[in-house]
Amino acid sequence: MESITPDKPLEKELLPLFTIKAPFQLPTEWKDFIVKVSPYVMLLLVPLTVFAIGLTAIASIFSTFTINFRWSLATLIVLVALVCSLLSIKGLFDRKREGWVWSYYAYLLILASDLLHFDFIDAIITFLISGFFLFQIREYYKK
Repeated sequence: MESITPDKPLEKELLPLFTIKAPFQLPTEWKDFIVKVSPYVMLLLVPLTVFAIGLTAIASIFSTFTINFRWSLATLIVLVALVCSLLSIKGLFDRKREGWVWSYYAYLLILASDLLHFDFIDAIITFLISGFFLFQIREYYKK
C-alpha cells in the first residue's frame, strides 16, 4: 500500500510510535476487519454519545461557563469531537484519507477533553489503545 505523508498536527510524531515502534503489529486480517466495521461502529457510537451527553448537559454548558469553565470547555471539546466523528463516517465507508483524518481529529479532541477533565487514566487508555488502532489502519485510507 502506498505511504501517505503525515501532515496533520502530531501525526508525524505519533505514526512511528504506533506502527514501527509498537511492540507488535495487527495481522492484516484484523486490520481488514477493523476497516470494514469501523464506519458501522461510528454510526452506532455517535448517536449513543449524543444520548449520553443529553440535551440537559448541552444546555447547561452555557450556564456553567462561569461556575466551572474547565468542565464546560472539556464538554464543548467532546461535542466538537462528536462532529468530527460524524464527518468521518462517509470517508470511512469510502476508505478515503479524509475519513481517517476526521477520526484522528476526534481522537485528539477526546484526548484533550480527558486531560481537561483530569481523567488521566482515560487519557492514557485513549492515547494508547485508540491511537494504536487508528494508526494501524491508517494505510487503508487513500487520498
